[in-house]
Amino acid sequence: MTLADGLLALYGTRAARADRIPLRVCPNCGASATNGVQLTVAASGGNCPACGGVLYLADALRTHEEYNVEGSNFTPMGRVMSVAERLMTLCYLNFFADSAPEVLRHTLFVTDGPLALHGPLAPLKRRFVEHLGDLASWCAAQDLVAPLMVGIEKSGAFVEHAEQICEWIPVGHVMRLTNDYINRISGRSANNHYGVDEFYGRRFIYRTQAGDPLVITVPAAAGLSPYDGSSDVEGWSAFPTIRLICEVLDSLRTRMYQHAVIPVALAHSAAALPLGVGRSVLTMMAQQNIPGLKLDMQAVQPPTYFKK
Repeated sequence: MTLADGLLALYGTRAARADRIPLRVCPNCGASATNGVQLTVAASGGNCPACGGVLYLADALRTHEEYNVEGSNFTPMGRVMSVAERLMTLCYLNFFADSAPEVLRHTLFVTDGPLALHGPLAPLKRRFVEHLGDLASWCAAQDLVAPLMVGIEKSGAFVEHAEQICEWIPVGHVMRLTNDYINRISGRSANNHYGVDEFYGRRFIYRTQAGDPLVITVPAAAGLSPYDGSSDVEGWSAFPTIRLICEVLDSLRTRMYQHAVIPVALAHSAAALPLGVGRSVLTMMAQQNIPGLKLDMQAVQPPTYFKK
């Protein structure tokens, strides 16, 4: 499956992926789908009925709305990377469900960061909740455990808070963060509904058997949204996979760095380029692909600070 397949599956059902995805606004002319204009796009793209402009499947992500012509674009590029990681997980979930259900029940899917989508990507949260709930219901019908998914945070305000209160959480126990508690420690108003629009998983603090805390995000059971405020989602029964997830995480801890688990640490080490090699590779790519630049082999030699 490609990322495009994953996006179409997200808008479809467990039985069949969607053929087309609706868009709210044309990125070319700004025409709105609420003004009688039907805006949809297929995997191969499409055209706006109002202006005839080309539409792309990735327009559904709306990351182009944050593109800055003259400034830094770290934010939209970060959004693209974030949603690509989550769509890739979705592709693996559906692939295993279709071809190897027994593998699905023995696999833990770890996401680097919380199970959440922010900014223009936030509307996809509802799609993730519905799709994962649909998949969990299918697993129950097949007498399988719901998909084991967890997001792990390495830094941020909640990780710092977990460090501060760690000693008050017994080893091997999980602390559920209520809406009132989150508002109090984050300085938000008491009537703020945290995470309703962004999170497709619920935050917990788990103190591992080694004694250190992990801030994790776990999806709710089928039919429940993790932060919808209902009494059903406030009980432990709303998160049937959390015990098994925590038991697995205990066996995946590593001391490579703080709050690290082996899958995330290995992914980072495989994706990272050493400073000297990274400099040489990026320089060579620029010289080969930007017209007018002369290929200079001296520019891709190791930096002087690596030479004796």
